[in-house]
Amino acid sequence: MAPPKVSIILTVFKRTEFLGIALQSALNQSFDDFEVIVTDDSASPAIAAICAQFQSEKIRYRRNESTLGVVLNLRAAVAEARGTYIAILNDDDLWEADFLARLVSALDQDAARVLAFSDHWIVDAKGAVDLQESEANSARYGRAALPAGDVADFGELVVVRNGVPLAMASVFRADAVPWERVGREVTGAYDYWISCLLAAGGGKACYEPARLTRYRVHGAMETGRRAADKNDNQVYINRALIAEPAFAKYRELLVRRYAAAQFHVGRDRLVFGLVKDARKFLLGSLRTRFDAKAMACWCLTFLPAPLRSAVIGRFAHPVAGSASGAR
Repeated sequence: MAPPKVSIILTVFKRTEFLGIALQSALNQSFDDFEVIVTDDSASPAIAAICAQFQSEKIRYRRNESTLGVVLNLRAAVAEARGTYIAILNDDDLWEADFLARLVSALDQDAARVLAFSDHWIVDAKGAVDLQESEANSARYGRAALPAGDVADFGELVVVRNGVPLAMASVFRADAVPWERVGREVTGAYDYWISCLLAAGGGKACYEPARLTRYRVHGAMETGRRAADKNDNQVYINRALIAEPAFAKYRELLVRRYAAAQFHVGRDRLVFGLVKDARKFLLGSLRTRFDAKAMACWCLTFLPAPLRSAVIGRFAHPVAGSASGAR
């Protein structure tokens, strides 16, 4: 069989509540030259059963014998993808029926375009649209005033605004991504990182202002998980972007973000009682760029444990973590 034009990659780990809805939205596309690779990082019989229920030759279920983590799970699916273009669909999100048709057409029209993306709706756990939050989200990430067509400054939109919702509202050329640079270090921010790599490569991005996908907000989202290492990826990413020649004009901004990321990681380590690690990251933040909050937290690491815990309990809380990409 001839390879499909698009490989849809749907990464999943244990969660099943919305998977069938996501898959149905993929199968309902008016553009039908695609394959769906459901890549299961939990080897769940329930997930395999949901895929089998569709009895569709377009759906290919694969599983990892041991858990790889979100990034390597994605790369495992990419390695098996046959399409010229890649589209990523989260297991809890869904697409409008003309999503692929409109974005694939944009890529087909200009070989210099490496990415086509759209705006999206915000919906709740039951699928109801939150119009006010959808509008606010578009403004927050720089899409509200973005004209249709080629983005004038792809790098600015990605690096400064984090404006590309890559993981559920974009289609991009598979061969435009240096996949060897998409490693486990970026964890949940893989979508932002891939957007940065595409922008650094010099290709063009095309924007479709219509809301062609739906991003679901619910209680089991990964962004709500709390952990001491939740923001480690932001340290890695910002350090790497500082060294990226294509983003030299954003160096001052990236240095500020790198310092802030180290502070956040240090603070999180401190809240979770990892004092030595906290001290290391907080000192790194101060050496990158002095900040009074970082200095205060660094000083806390030298207090006796009972006093330190009492102070932390009054003002410090582990953050839910960095955004996994533009939303």
